[in-house]
Amino acid sequence: MKKFLIMMLLFMLPLASASQLEFYPNENAFEEFLSDGKTYYVITGESDYSKAWGWYVDEKLSRFKDKGDEVLVLVGNVYDNPEMKKLWNLTGLPPEVSLKPSVIVLNNLVFLTGDENNIYLIEKAFSQHYRFRNREEYGLLFAGILLSLFFAFLFSRHGTYTHFFYLLVMSLFALWISNSMPFTIGEDFLKNTFQSALLGNKDSLLSFALNSYFQVYSPTEEALLVLHLFILFFTSTLIFFTAPKPYRELGFLVFGLTFASPSFRGSITDLSTSISVFLLVLVAALTLNAKFTEESPKVIGHVFLLSLIVAAGSLVWPYLIVFPFFTFFVFPTKSIRNSIYVGLSITFFILGINVFSIPTISLSFDPSSLLVFLREGILQLILISYLLFNFRRSVLNMRGGKALFFWLLVVFIPLLAYSSQLFPMVQYVSSALVVRLICELTPQT
Repeated sequence: MKKFLIMMLLFMLPLASASQLEFYPNENAFEEFLSDGKTYYVITGESDYSKAWGWYVDEKLSRFKDKGDEVLVLVGNVYDNPEMKKLWNLTGLPPEVSLKPSVIVLNNLVFLTGDENNIYLIEKAFSQHYRFRNREEYGLLFAGILLSLFFAFLFSRHGTYTHFFYLLVMSLFALWISNSMPFTIGEDFLKNTFQSALLGNKDSLLSFALNSYFQVYSPTEEALLVLHLFILFFTSTLIFFTAPKPYRELGFLVFGLTFASPSFRGSITDLSTSISVFLLVLVAALTLNAKFTEESPKVIGHVFLLSLIVAAGSLVWPYLIVFPFFTFFVFPTKSIRNSIYVGLSITFFILGINVFSIPTISLSFDPSSLLVFLREGILQLILISYLLFNFRRSVLNMRGGKALFFWLLVVFIPLLAYSSQLFPMVQYVSSALVVRLICELTPQT
């Protein structure tokens, strides 16, 4: 059997690369290890990368097995893990093979190998395996129900039917979640953000925030899934706050137009995209509900907090920095609050980029995403065109939320042809604009 395993390893060796993970003797052997009921003990290498991914492996395995000494799990490679170096001869492979991303299962011994450039791929061995503890399941369910009831009570004060429409949205949201797995981890997110969070790097605000989250929860896919669900939940809730204040129930229409797009639902299965959409909806909700014209000390506090959130959000999704400028022009400018908002947002953003890096924005012409929006957002485009044509006089002088979403759409649509990442944002902005324009004869909107 040992000779057979060695022959398989040598045969499959050329296939191993930095872009794929290999299982030896096969993936079933690793799955059997997860379910065999034996205890395990993790020994990591001495490098930061081995220690970081050893932390992940230890936390992940603890969901399937008890800790003990029956199976030894070695993470790293023979050059940074002395214990792996001692036992590597059992594989019959040359030492340099341990630099490749692989999962090797022997009797009571598991090697999870790789170097600093590819060790992140060992996550692929666990990516399809989820196991929640009972307290997590009950806690998640209880928190979801409690938050839904809290917001339903809050919305009951905003109209006769708003809370009913909100509960309907939550029912649709729960139905969607229960019938699909709205969660994927892209390789770029895994290699950069997730790995940086494990390493404790502060190169980006998002990885720093995730590291803090992992210290409280655990650095596993289960923790990311819980985070993802709550982000989607709060995004769906905050959409109601971006509807016109006298007509909060129309948040149901914004939600429906936005989530009706299959491409939108597909795009937010990516955690980083969901975070960007959430930040956009959050800042829109705060901006549309902030009181920029009142003269009170509280308003300064609101503007300060909003500026801080915009700056922090811009470090995660740089396009968000345009919000203060649009706010300056579309809201009444007699008050100095708008100027303070713009000034503080830029100041906080500049201070932030001196501490954290911001994601690079790559623009290359590719109209496919724009064509998808023209197809899946056709209803919004028809309604927007009709309403703008029929009420063109008031539109030319419009202010407030209508103008904010209108100019965001004007800017984002051309950029969509160069950056497909903007698609879910364009879908949301167009839906919110439609609802605002429907109510555009009402002066409060």
